[in-house]
Amino acid sequence: MWEPVAQHIADNKNFVLTTHINPEGDAIGSEIALAAFLRNLGKNVTIVNSSPTPENCLFLDLTGDIKVYPEAYEPSVLEQADAVLIVDVNNWSHVGPFGEEVKKYDKPRICIDHHEGADPDFADVVVSDTTAAAAGILIYELIRHMKGEFTPAIVDALYTAIITDTGTFRFSNTDRRVFLAAADLYEMGAKPFVLHRKVFAKRWSAARLAGATLATLDSTADGKIAWIHVTQSMFNKAGAKYEDSDGLLDVVRAIGGVELCLFFKENPDGTIKVSLRSNGNLDAFAIASRHGGGGHRMAAGLSVDGPMDRAIQMLVAESVKSLPPGG
Repeated sequence: MWEPVAQHIADNKNFVLTTHINPEGDAIGSEIALAAFLRNLGKNVTIVNSSPTPENCLFLDLTGDIKVYPEAYEPSVLEQADAVLIVDVNNWSHVGPFGEEVKKYDKPRICIDHHEGADPDFADVVVSDTTAAAAGILIYELIRHMKGEFTPAIVDALYTAIITDTGTFRFSNTDRRVFLAAADLYEMGAKPFVLHRKVFAKRWSAARLAGATLATLDSTADGKIAWIHVTQSMFNKAGAKYEDSDGLLDVVRAIGGVELCLFFKENPDGTIKVSLRSNGNLDAFAIASRHGGGGHRMAAGLSVDGPMDRAIQMLVAESVKSLPPGG
């Protein structure tokens, strides 16, 4: 599976890396690890994302290596690139504005991803493994395949990627493959307690936002469908950032009897980001994909137009329709 990717790495010198909008630990960790691996091979690498790095992942990029488009982007980056590597995303709408810039250049594109529903012709080479719990698992396996060195920076980045997308080994995607990779990274120096504190420690603003957001909890279908929402005014009142809302949906998902939960987040431009989490009986990806979203059966996401009330009404109604007969 890795030979086409390895061939591009061997044949090219200058790489641009990118990932999805609003990146989290898996996206950032995968980028940082892959960039460090490539540089160890003597390659030139520039990371450009459409969204800023979340605060809880800044420790992985202490030198400010990740550039945010368009503020810190120079056209020469893509002009001089031999190839573009795209991780943890497989469709243009989720790459964001920088994706539109990438499409302007006739450069080979290599995608390494673990989500369902890839865009046709998204990349020239696609490694798509939906059984992988995290993109970080795939980057770990690529480096192993190419017999690369696992430096401390790579180890920390990959361990961060894995614990983010498995919910510190709590989610249903946690499997033997995850534990073997995590154990290997531990043997190479990953410090679970230290990394967990860096990735999941909360600020006071996050605590204030949590109270306000969880107060919006609502449900239907005898509690099988539940949802919460957060607006821009709630973010502002709490003095919170976008990433301060991370983890709140897992609180709702843990409620007994909930089959599917949804989190509606208002963006600054008025659009609504919707995250869906299933407990197994409903297909979150099937619902999200009908609105241009992506993800997996157990976890998916999409964006819809506002206002908030309309978005909630539409997605909740569609979720109820997805319940099995008699459900």
